[in-house]
Amino acid sequence: MKKILTAATLCIATAGLTGLASAATWSPSGAIALANVGNLTVKKGIQLTCSLSGSVNSTGADASVGSLALSGGFLNMCNRVTFNNLPYELVGDANNNVTLKNVSVAAVTGNCAGDLVGTFNQGNGRITFNNAQIPSSGSGSACVINGVISTNPQSSFTVP
Repeated sequence: MKKILTAATLCIATAGLTGLASAATWSPSGAIALANVGNLTVKKGIQLTCSLSGSVNSTGADASVGSLALSGGFLNMCNRVTFNNLPYELVGDANNNVTLKNVSVAAVTGNCAGDLVGTFNQGNGRITFNNAQIPSSGSGSACVINGVISTNPQSSFTVP
């Protein structure tokens, strides 16, 4: 019985380490600025064309989005869209997708909460959101984002 418990414990511990080993490694370490490239549109009932600024903190082992802000747009309405409950964990996968975990948005026409997924270009360090959706946290439509975000300094990640 003792051997069975020891074997079971070893299997559980190994499974836990395997999950940790598959995490993305981010480069470079430190502060990374975010900014839109060209037009960035956000939509929740109404569509706005905005500018985005933000920052990522990378430890190498992980990365998190520490700030995000929108500005501009018709009658400067973009600044009324706010991102809450930061930081958001930034997770990369083997398919070059990146996920901002547990994003919380207060938009002009309602709120959204959930994960936001984009495609990451390893060659230029840019994230593309193509009709990326954050589910509505109330009534109405989801929040939808379209556009390209650059990283400065140019970022990349590897997945073992």
